[in-house]
Amino acid sequence: MLINNIRSRIIFLIKPVLCIVFLASWATAGAQQADSLAGFLKEAALNNPGLKAKYSGYLAALEKVPQAGALPDPEVQFSFFITPMELVGGNQVADIRLMQMSPWFGTLRAAKDEASKMALARFEEMNSAKNELFLQVKSSWYQVYRTKKVIVVTEKNLALLRSLERMALIRFKAAGISSSGGTGGTSSGMETAQKTGNSGMAGGNMGSTSARSGGKSAGMPNSSDASMGSSNQGGLVNILRVQIEIGSLENRLALLKDQLITEKTRFNSYLNRKPDIEVFVSDSLMEATLPGSLALLADSIVNNPMIKMYEADRAANEAKIKMVTRMGYPMVGIGLNYSLIQKRPDATSMMNGQDMIMPMFTATLPIYRKKYNALRREAEFLRDASAESSQNVRNELTVNYQEVVQLYNDADRRVELFKRQASLAEKSITLLIASFSAAGTDFEEILRMQQQLLDYEFKQIEALVDRNVAIATLISIISSK
Repeated sequence: MLINNIRSRIIFLIKPVLCIVFLASWATAGAQQADSLAGFLKEAALNNPGLKAKYSGYLAALEKVPQAGALPDPEVQFSFFITPMELVGGNQVADIRLMQMSPWFGTLRAAKDEASKMALARFEEMNSAKNELFLQVKSSWYQVYRTKKVIVVTEKNLALLRSLERMALIRFKAAGISSSGGTGGTSSGMETAQKTGNSGMAGGNMGSTSARSGGKSAGMPNSSDASMGSSNQGGLVNILRVQIEIGSLENRLALLKDQLITEKTRFNSYLNRKPDIEVFVSDSLMEATLPGSLALLADSIVNNPMIKMYEADRAANEAKIKMVTRMGYPMVGIGLNYSLIQKRPDATSMMNGQDMIMPMFTATLPIYRKKYNALRREAEFLRDASAESSQNVRNELTVNYQEVVQLYNDADRRVELFKRQASLAEKSITLLIASFSAAGTDFEEILRMQQQLLDYEFKQIEALVDRNVAIATLISIISSK
């Protein structure tokens, strides 16, 4: 008894803890499912080889900045006289020279500025690649959701068609049994008429005529029999029709499953994963929202990384123009010359044996101006090309933005339209099935309305996916995080 009480108390204390742990794990799982697309985007940003290549290119461009701002390496020259050179103050044995050249003032600063702007251009190029990658991941994920949802809808409609097939088969069997009962009554009547005709034949010609007449009328089909046969034939046609629709849906379902494998492979390639890894999608697709009004978003096109890349490229060529201009000025060098002198025994000079130190100054003479003029014109052309490219990209993005807004508005309208249409079609099918169950009529109308409902459900899913893809494209154009 005591052990049971202790066990009950332990269970009473542990049960709330288990409930809390279960609820916490359930909430975490729900959050992971809701945030699955964001997690996929992070995984793609970390693992996509194309984006990693762009990032490595940006890091390489950053390493050019200290290279561009560095002075040329100093030069050291050492000369040794095999036979010492006789001088008044001794014999010169060796000569050591150190020289540091430097471009004109401001040249290195301009070169460093150019390298920095080029690194910024590579950074914006990487951002553009990231935007494109995120758009591809989102679009591919939405397509996986669309295909999975269409498979679910197709399977649901396939189950409904099989249910209709069973209903039609039941009515066909019931009509066959009823028709069989009617035929038995007719054959019995025919046997009775034949017996009456045979007995009247012994009475003479009138009986014979009457017997022939009775035999002929007994052999003619009854009008109720004809209607029963027609009804039975119509029931068979209904079964064949629904089987045709079932065959079409089964073929479409197989195609959708193959298509899902391809779309999973494409999605996993963006994340640099194995092709057969399962892609999680939620049961219902949350409608994406715009980060602002459409009127305000149009002004954010200037934030697109491609525009910023060309602007940084233009600024880099501006700095290159300054650098090339200063490269046309002389380079200056400051150095030191040290001469090693040995004493001469026969020399009486006070400088005998003393080493000589000589400061040096040198400068280049940039007299060949065609080279520098061509370099300047090249930088100017590249600057103008970057400016025009920036404007061209802005114009194209403005057009693309308006096209996507049109697609967004159209998808938004289609979502509401097909939602209403599907609801009305479901109500119509419910009424038609009730009518068919009661009277066996309107079966062809049921199949037609079922096909219409299936089409509405497909279009509703397609419209919702198109709407989310349009929002993802708008976010990519305005470069909103």
